[in-house]
Parts: sequence; structure tokens; C-alpha cells
Amino acid sequence: MRIKSVLLFVMAICSITLFASGDTSGADSGHHDPFARVFEFFFLILFLALIGRFASKKLNQSAVLGELLIGIIAGAILYPLDTPVLTVFRNFEVIEEVGRMVTQENVNYTAAIDIILTDADLKPEAASKLRNLFIEPDLREYLIIANSIRFISSLGIILLLFMVGLEISISDMKKSGRNSFIVAVLGVILPFAFGYFVSLWLLPQLDDGAHIFVAATLCATSIGITARVFKDLHKLYLPEAKIVLGAAVLDDILGLIILAVVTGVVTTGAISVSEVIIIFVKAIVFFAAILWFGSALLKRTVKLFARFDRAQVKLLYPFALLMICAYLADLVGLATIVGAFAAGLIIREEAFQLSDTIGISSKESLEVILTPLEGIFAPVFFVVMGLQVDTSLLFTWDVLMLGGILTVAAILGKWLAGLPLRKGLNKNVIGFGMVPRGEVGLIFAGIGKSIGVLDNKLFAAVILVVLLTTVITPPILVKLLKK
Repeated sequence: MRIKSVLLFVMAICSITLFASGDTSGADSGHHDPFARVFEFFFLILFLALIGRFASKKLNQSAVLGELLIGIIAGAILYPLDTPVLTVFRNFEVIEEVGRMVTQENVNYTAAIDIILTDADLKPEAASKLRNLFIEPDLREYLIIANSIRFISSLGIILLLFMVGLEISISDMKKSGRNSFIVAVLGVILPFAFGYFVSLWLLPQLDDGAHIFVAATLCATSIGITARVFKDLHKLYLPEAKIVLGAAVLDDILGLIILAVVTGVVTTGAISVSEVIIIFVKAIVFFAAILWFGSALLKRTVKLFARFDRAQVKLLYPFALLMICAYLADLVGLATIVGAFAAGLIIREEAFQLSDTIGISSKESLEVILTPLEGIFAPVFFVVMGLQVDTSLLFTWDVLMLGGILTVAAILGKWLAGLPLRKGLNKNVIGFGMVPRGEVGLIFAGIGKSIGVLDNKLFAAVILVVLLTTVITPPILVKLLKK
């Protein structure tokens, strides 16, 4: 066992060292594939995920925890080494804004850099890294790598949510609908109230906009992390799992509404009632349309696909459905993960049981065919999320105290949301299943910073809440589910 541990440690260091290498000099001689280094980074992230999963398995924890932590550790090592790709990852919005000013507003490149870096209110060290990055001759290649890995990461999370939906039937969701609604609504109201009063108590000098935004950030729920834990432990059949996943989907919709309202209040000083109504209507129409498609057209469209490619239809059709549902969700203003979950929810094995003349050659189940895709891409999302956590912002007394108290408020608000449910359900599983903020919390925090309502200190505290709720949830759920 010691030899294995040493080998793992050596391999991890080698992976991180390769990741830190920003040298692209190999591109100067002969033909160069612009995506060659994307393949390298994809390999390194997968390898880090493998190490994280192995370590978590040895510690009897969920794989997602290992993937997150290995990403955080690698990021903490790499960022001080001036790793160009990681710098791009962590400052993507800033780089995009410079590009927008140059291309759309015809601002001089150097002037755009000065304006954006001044407005971004970055630490001197971070600003210096970014300034050096902007004059790098290989910046274009770093952007290609970062964009490609971001795409792979997004593909991973929608595949995960699709597979979760695939394992849950619509009838199961209907049975848990009332409970999911109660948990979702309370899981928004309670954390919002706790977050607002904690922010008001600890930071009385801030305006109401900042307090409201901090409170709104605590409302978010990451369906991806909890879903991964349930799936890894083969517990998706539990009523608690169905309640949590249903509530998390509703949470996502409510979160978008809150985000729209809060952003409107902060930027304009007024609530746009029409915008709130539009978001509600879009969400209802989207889910109604998806459910109608599942009941009325699913089998017909499978039959059509089978005529074109009988051998691969069990792979191609679900993947195509996933892509279009994710796109349509984004089109109506919902998160792509909601569309992915809906796609998995409506697709069923029975739709592929056609006549012999148009039958499907593969006898394997949809889950068996599609699971390898999830196994490749889903870990990338969690490692990349860990890589983006800037640990240097977290370890100051003010941020630790503020982030710690907000974390308690965030956990308490979600845990209390499960208490009113009927007897016979494991309310702790439901409550803690709603705790992780994950990628949704990061999105909220990023928007708050981009519109200037969260300063660096407050942003770091919110990131700490996201980090702590994301890291502590998997081991707690594992322990509760194994009782």
C-alpha cells in the first residue's frame, strides 16, 4: 500500500508539473494541430481526477469529493507558478471584456487592458499576472485550451444530469412533487433570510444591494454534486433522492428568478415585475413542452433515427436529445443542466422496443451504453471547479470569520427546509442534500462581482461558503446514506 501511495504522489506531482508548463515552442516547427495541447490538458485533468477518485475510495468517501479536492490542491500549487492556462481559467470574464472593448468599442488594446484591470479591482499580484498574460505571444493558444476545457467541463455536467434523469421516472417525480415543492420554497426563503441578517449584522456599512446579493447567493443549490453522490452510491431509487433532485430543479428556476430580481434591484433600483413573470412563464412552457414531447413524439422520432442508423441509434438519439434540450433550456433563459435533466427524465427504454424490421441491434440498456461517456467527461467538471478556487483569497481572518458564519447560515437554512416533511423520510439526507452551492453559487458570486456589488473581500467570503458547502456535503451524505 505504501508503494502505491508513493507512486500516486509521484504521478500527481508529474501531472501538476506538466500542467504548469506553458511552453508552446513545439508549435514553431512543422505542422501544428491547434488542439494538440487541449488533448494534453484533457489527459492531465482526467489523470488528476483518477488520483482524486482513488484517494477518496481509500478514505471511503464519494468520488466527487476527491475530484474537487485534487482540483483545489492542484490549483493552489499551480497558480503561484504563473501557469498561463490557469490564469486564463480564473480571469476569463476579464479577458473577454478586454476583447469586447477592442472589437466592439474600438478601444486601443493597451488602453483596454488598463481600463479593465483598474475596474476589476484585482490584487497587485493578480493584476501583474494578467498584464503579463495579455502580452504573451501564445495568448491565443491559451485561450483555445481554456475554452476547450470549459466546453468539455460543461459537457460533463450535462451528461451527469442527463444520466440522473435517466434513472428517475416522471411518475416518481410526480409522487415527490409536493415534498419537492415544500423543500425548494423553504430552501430559498430560509437561507435568504439568514444570509441577509448575517450580512447586515457583520457588515452594517454596506448598502442593501450587497446584503441582498449575499442572501441570494445562499439560496442556490448545486444539483450536480448531490446527484453525483446519490448516483455513486446507487441510491437514486430512494424517495429522499427524488425529493432532493426535484427540489434542486425547482431551486434552479427560483434561483434564476431571484437572480433576475436582485440584479435588477442592484443595477436599476427597481424590481421588474414583467421580467419575473416572463421567467416563470418560460419555465412552465419549457417543462410542459418537454413532457408533451416525451409522451407524444418520443417513440416516433426514435423510429425515424433508427431508419438512418439502426446500429447506433441507442447512442446517437439520446445524445442528440440531450444536446437539443440543453440548448432549448438556455434559449428560454434556464440553465442547460435543467434541459439535460429533463431530457433524461423523458427518455425511456421502451421507446427503443420497435418492430423487428426497424428494431435496434444493440441489446444493451441505454444506461450501459451512455455511462462511459459520463465517466469520461463528468469528472472534468469537478476537477476544473476545484482548479478555479483561489485559495490565497480565503486565508485571512476577516474572510474566514465572515465565510464561516455565512456557511453556518447556509447549511442551517437548507437543513431546516426538510424538517416539515412527513415521518418515514430521512430528513437529514434531504436537508444536507440541498446544502452544496457548487457551480450555481460560483455563478451567483461571479455575477455579483461583475456588476460591482461584491468587493474582493465579500467575494472571497462567498467563495468560501461555496467551497465549504461543496466539500463537506459528500462525506456527510455518504455517512447518512450508509446507515
